[in-house]
Amino acid sequence: MTPSDAGTGTVRTASRRVWALADTHLGAAVGKTMDRFGEHWRNHKEKILANSWRVVAEGDVLLLPGDLSWAMRREEALPDLGFLAALPGTKIAIKGNHDYWWASGKKIDYPGLSSPPFLLEDGALGVAGTRGWFVPAAGSENEAADRKILERERERLRASLAAVAGCRVRVAMTHYPPHPYLAELRAAGVSAVAYGHIHTGSPPEAERQAHDGDEVDGVRLFCVACDRIAFTPRLIGEI
Repeated sequence: MTPSDAGTGTVRTASRRVWALADTHLGAAVGKTMDRFGEHWRNHKEKILANSWRVVAEGDVLLLPGDLSWAMRREEALPDLGFLAALPGTKIAIKGNHDYWWASGKKIDYPGLSSPPFLLEDGALGVAGTRGWFVPAAGSENEAADRKILERERERLRASLAAVAGCRVRVAMTHYPPHPYLAELRAAGVSAVAYGHIHTGSPPEAERQAHDGDEVDGVRLFCVACDRIAFTPRLIGEI
């Protein structure tokens, strides 16, 4: 696989890899820790830092598919964004369902962090992405509202995919599992999709959507919620 960067990025290297790590759930300013969800979460920020520097090179690309920070307001998120911006590689992030500090439809707007659509300067890699949504159960109380969000996210993804259409390699990321959008992703020639949201110990119906490089309807899927991958960025491709 050969991903590409075509837009806001300006880094050139002979070879670079594409990594992904979702659901960092940082809480520097709000004092929220994750070890209440299990001992494996203890000191998870330190694990992310050490493991990222161990595997990600400065010339690589690191995708961050949402749920970055527990902050409620943007000013509270700034220490967490600073931590992520200081990780190695070119960082590209999308919003997750818990990123309440991040206004809907806006780019991340923080030095050292970019948002899709993102294109490497040589057109080798294009990164598309949006938060995504789930398919509501028929007859559920919020079915109409959820379907509206699902389709709004579909249009955002289509626009993002169109922006990277000229890149030699195209990857994408969503926060929610991308299964409702596989037709669009396949038609756009996306070689891999990174996503999060599904943590360890999720219900069986969610676990069935937690793929690790499996090809589903012609698209390779990587669930990279950080507790699923030992708080270590997952390699999803190489340019």
